Amino acid sequence: MMTTLYGAFFEKQTVFYMLETLKIRPQTQSDRNYSALISLPAPLNVLLLILGPFLATSFHSQRFNNIILWIAYLPVLIVTFTIYLVYTTALLPLCMVKMFFHKMVMIFMYSKSYRVHKSEKFMQWVMFLAIGPLRLTSNFLVDLVAFV
Repeated sequence: MMTTLYGAFFEKQTVFYMLETLKIRPQTQSDRNYSALISLPAPLNVLLLILGPFLATSFHSQRFNNIILWIAYLPVLIVTFTIYLVYTTALLPLCMVKMFFHKMVMIFMYSKSYRVHKSEKFMQWVMFLAIGPLRLTSNFLVDLVAFV
């Protein structure tokens, strides 16, 4: 029985291997054997008919696949980045106002237990006014770069 089952498996071992490979491989991974074009969104997957032979015969198919994926998903990146940029830009003034009053309350009200002189508290607040908006803006720019 074991010999018969092994014989049936041995005849179709490449098929079983390919099926297991396709189960494990993520859809968006560009692969030189399967091509990244099969994971494109519906209107762009027609490119497989045109570019499929070039991908199959190209020596640089991995690089070609990555270029195609960048071009195909560039509209999605532009739309989501625009939404993120508008949303964070609209929230930036609100964060500035909130931080202004929050820092003022934290310095003047909650620092009574530290026995700090009022002039020193005032200078901490002025220092925050000088550095706070610059720091918030720089964090905003870093977040934009990290989003992309």
